Amino acid sequence: MKYLGILTIFVFVMASFVLGRGLHAQTDVLADETPELVPVTDANTALNADMARAADIYAKLMWAAYCRTGERNVYKSKAAYDALIEEVEMDGESENGVLSAQGVSFLYTERAALRFEKLQDINGAEEDVRRAIQIDPENVDAKWVLAQILNKWLNQNGRGNRSTRELLEEMLSVGKEVVELDPDHSDGHYHLGNISRYLGKVENDPSKIELAITSFKALTRIMPFRAQYHWELAELYESQNRLEEALQSYERVITIRPEQISVWNRIGDLNLNIGDDSAAVRAFQTVLEALESGAVLRSSRDFSETEIEAHYGIGLAYQEQNNFEEAEYHVTRAIALLEERALLMRSRTRTNRTRSEDRIELAARIRKYRYTLAHIYLRFDAAQKAVDAFETVLAVDDKYVPALTGIGMAHQMLDNVKQAETYLLKAVKLSVNSEVPEAYNALGYLYAEQGTKLDEAAVLVHRALKSAPTSGAYLDSLGLIYFKQGKLDAAIENLEQANHYLPNTPEILLHLADAYFEKGLKEKALQTLEHAVQIEPDNVELLQKLDTIKSSR
Repeated sequence: MKYLGILTIFVFVMASFVLGRGLHAQTDVLADETPELVPVTDANTALNADMARAADIYAKLMWAAYCRTGERNVYKSKAAYDALIEEVEMDGESENGVLSAQGVSFLYTERAALRFEKLQDINGAEEDVRRAIQIDPENVDAKWVLAQILNKWLNQNGRGNRSTRELLEEMLSVGKEVVELDPDHSDGHYHLGNISRYLGKVENDPSKIELAITSFKALTRIMPFRAQYHWELAELYESQNRLEEALQSYERVITIRPEQISVWNRIGDLNLNIGDDSAAVRAFQTVLEALESGAVLRSSRDFSETEIEAHYGIGLAYQEQNNFEEAEYHVTRAIALLEERALLMRSRTRTNRTRSEDRIELAARIRKYRYTLAHIYLRFDAAQKAVDAFETVLAVDDKYVPALTGIGMAHQMLDNVKQAETYLLKAVKLSVNSEVPEAYNALGYLYAEQGTKLDEAAVLVHRALKSAPTSGAYLDSLGLIYFKQGKLDAAIENLEQANHYLPNTPEILLHLADAYFEKGLKEKALQTLEHAVQIEPDNVELLQKLDTIKSSR
């Protein structure tokens, strides 16, 4: 504003002027003992016309702001702003006006905020704020009020001819303008972060997700001890597979809010994803120890969910460490806790206190955990336990293709070839719609091991490889099929690729050694088997094959 901004200085100068006169008069009295009163002229004391008007505007502005503080006086405030704006608009936007363009823009912004916050007059508020921005395009407060108005329109399903899409795009644009004008505008960054995150997910647009990351990074700079912003930033990093950065952000949350034990579960999951199984075990163990110590009230739902996630996560981590007993125990414990929740949910169903969506979600989660347990049994060659666990899953959903595939593989391990084929054929038939490559590979591998239907087996495995062309397991199956068909060059080529993608896998090395030996490459076969025996020195099949090759030299 041209004059309102200097009113305080004016008052101070006038006061100093008057005080200075007084001191000078006292000095004269002391000097001459006969002071002469000199009348002060109007030119020295009176405000000029513009400053007098500026003082009047300032007083009216203060009255409008004062009335705005009480609910019963908001209409007086509105009337005061109306009068002020009408008055200053009469000056136009010339340099001779009492208020600058910024000052006039300020008045419109204040009236817009009053209309929006107190009077619920969104249309009027939007008109005012757009006028404020027109007058002063760098008015940050006006742009922020506009951002809030647009958000309100969005929640009310738009306005006029504007679509939801148009509103979202303008909200994004206005948010950018706010933080460009004021890089420390925390509300602006939060607004921009939320809008760009939403649009980035809906449109699958990485550039908008990156914009959201930038906004939340700014928030962690502006408010470094606000754990919520670090958490949201971590989730954004996680969504972009920037796992190391996500880990750092979650660790920052723990530093700020050590009582948020559940964050350790997220840290454990991330460590699992990056392959640091030891760090994952430590993270999940931290959760379980904290729960055991009473850091979280056992009666709270937060306790239950945190405990379930910790048991399940640490079970997966122990599986990666080849610790069968711990993996089995913790995943079994997670399943038991989920089943307790399901039992409680069923008891509440009678009183309509549980939504059907919650029951469906819980049932799917139990199925997932039971399948994981069955897969653990399969991985550690506990074939009969795997069959029993897969049957539990199939008892609830007999068309669940991963379980049909798993139980087929378990029966194959038990040499129940007919049962294995029955389950795998059903899995393949059902996977036409869901495309589960593991089902095709498992049936193809079964035929390869039996040395039957090799052409059909090759078709099945090729179909699996379409979905996962770099799968070492699928390439191993194809190599075995070619070996059984006598196509040794093709067998060696695929088995060497399998060994590249899944190095140090004794089963693949055994198949590769067989192909080398059959091709007459005895030294290669011997070296390959010796390497396999180093990995599994107690594997009887490997030792017998090694003796056979050595004796043939």
